[in-house]
Amino acid sequence: MKTILVDDMILDLQLFELKCADLSEFEIVGKFTDPNEAVEYARFNLVDFAVLDIDMPCMNGMELAQQLRKIRGDMIIVFATAHMQYAVDAMKMKADYIIFKPFDRYDIEDVLERAKLLKQRQKKKYYFHTFGLFDLRIHGEPVYFRSGKAKELLALCVYREGQIVTIYELIEKLWGEDQADNPEKTGYRRVIKELNDTLKLYGAQEILIRERGSLRIKRDIVDCDYYDARLGNKNICMSFQGEFMKQYSWAEEAVFDLYEKKKMIMANMNT
Repeated sequence: MKTILVDDMILDLQLFELKCADLSEFEIVGKFTDPNEAVEYARFNLVDFAVLDIDMPCMNGMELAQQLRKIRGDMIIVFATAHMQYAVDAMKMKADYIIFKPFDRYDIEDVLERAKLLKQRQKKKYYFHTFGLFDLRIHGEPVYFRSGKAKELLALCVYREGQIVTIYELIEKLWGEDQADNPEKTGYRRVIKELNDTLKLYGAQEILIRERGSLRIKRDIVDCDYYDARLGNKNICMSFQGEFMKQYSWAEEAVFDLYEKKKMIMANMNT
């Protein structure tokens, strides 16, 4: 992974460089104390991963990240800062991670391990966005569904994190408990077919497993902000702003858990 380091503190650059030298996955292709030089380098050279100090003269890390993302949108960006107040701004910038100074070699190991995981995640073609409105993107492009119920059915399967969604649960969540005794009146079979037809149209039918009387998402081939948050990804948790699949009332019960996860992470960051 071709890596650049940008920090006006020479010692911090050296710490990262020494740790990266132990890992063959990371190749330091540039160290810069001047952000403008980093931008110039990225324009003409491949950069997969950038570690950026936030508080720098001339151009701060936020501004630098914006310029780097314009050059290459999938560049993995990690911010380094000694100031907790920058965390929210970093999340708005959609940083992949934040490391707080003073850091030690264990912190750096954590950053590098997460960078490797993020690189692997980029290879997955399916991404579910759940914070705010629910949607599915394939290679970054949105999927358009034949009906709102078909989309809601897929959202329910994603919410269940690969666990089985029974026909009873499907009807209860999408049509209400009072319809459970008359399942055929709901038209659930048509909704399942609409969802299946949409996924086939996009060549994405592999993400949904249909079994007798149930459905489930194939968890290991998809990415999802909700899944990352549940696993404790600090950056994803910090980006949660209180809305989860907000078009579906049955999803509201997850909001409290996500808030608790975010509070726990913030507490750990302050210790």
